[in-house]
Amino acid sequence: MKKIVKFTAISLISVLLIWGLYFYIIKQLDEKIVESADYQALDKNSGASAVMLQSQFIDGERFYLKVAVVGGDTILAYCDTGGGISMLFPNYDKNPAVNSKIKKALMKGLMPINYITFNDLVMDDNFPTTTPLRKRILRNPFKIVTTPYLLIPPLDRELKMATKIQPEIGAFMGQDFFMNKSWTIDYPQQKVWVHTPINISEKDSANIQKIGFKKNKNQDNIFGHPSMTIEVEGDTIDVLFDTGATSVLTESGKQQFATTKKSIGSSFIAASIFRKWRAKYPDWKYYPKAEFLGDMIEVPKVKIGSYEVGPVLFSQRPDENWSQGMIATMDKVVQGAIGGSVLKYFKVTIDYNSGVNSLKGNKKMN
Repeated sequence: MKKIVKFTAISLISVLLIWGLYFYIIKQLDEKIVESADYQALDKNSGASAVMLQSQFIDGERFYLKVAVVGGDTILAYCDTGGGISMLFPNYDKNPAVNSKIKKALMKGLMPINYITFNDLVMDDNFPTTTPLRKRILRNPFKIVTTPYLLIPPLDRELKMATKIQPEIGAFMGQDFFMNKSWTIDYPQQKVWVHTPINISEKDSANIQKIGFKKNKNQDNIFGHPSMTIEVEGDTIDVLFDTGATSVLTESGKQQFATTKKSIGSSFIAASIFRKWRAKYPDWKYYPKAEFLGDMIEVPKVKIGSYEVGPVLFSQRPDENWSQGMIATMDKVVQGAIGGSVLKYFKVTIDYNSGVNSLKGNKKMN
């Protein structure tokens, strides 16, 4: 009996040591990739012609792209510059042609996950691809997956809620989809183009501003969450550029906004600024418990460049969401995010390669 216990203990310790060594090796390899100067020869589409993509806007505030996929289907891909890794929603088994292309890989060397390569899924050669993130390496088990891909995560609680709120979603396009490209999103006209770089000669314009990204020591972007600035009542606020910002309304919120919609395009602001606005501008419209994650407020005017637009809805978010959460993927601590409640007033061009954006609206300040 003692021999059996001893053998079991030795076997267990050996397995744990091997597992620990494997984890350590993968961690070191991943860190080298993050800082590598030649991780991948990424095509930044510098010479590509502008392409208008088939899109579908939600109330002029958020948008989908229509994606032709293997098997003859067309799915709607929700576009979120402030989101995580792009993914195909886990109803892929409804399309046998898609199901047959599914592969398995390990994330962080340990977490098994399904994925599909972009070219195995998307049948439109003009449709832009994702960029594999240096910080989110897939392996099989040591070989790196470097081809563009979409993850296929399990249908967890968060995804179930997303599909309940927007059942038409077939895919999600996050930060890795927008990286290394230039985009024009015309909210008033509800059109989207890719490969629309900002002309160097325009960079001194009052409506051209720099956008920031988290970089490695070689100044390569390692995440695709853009930071920029807005002004409210003379105060400059650093924010995330977030096309997917959404507020899910409570029953009280639906009543306050006189709508039956489950969600609306929104923008977010740190709780400390939210409280400041409430105290300093008590006449601003206030919507308590209007969404599941907090209160909302209507800011009369937001200034970006030489344009001043409004009104703009902001949802309250804890300061820690920015200082402890988003800072992991951004170049600075921001205090909020601008989404459709601001962007709906603009024709936006954002150039990830040049690190600048341009917002053109209808209301210039005098």
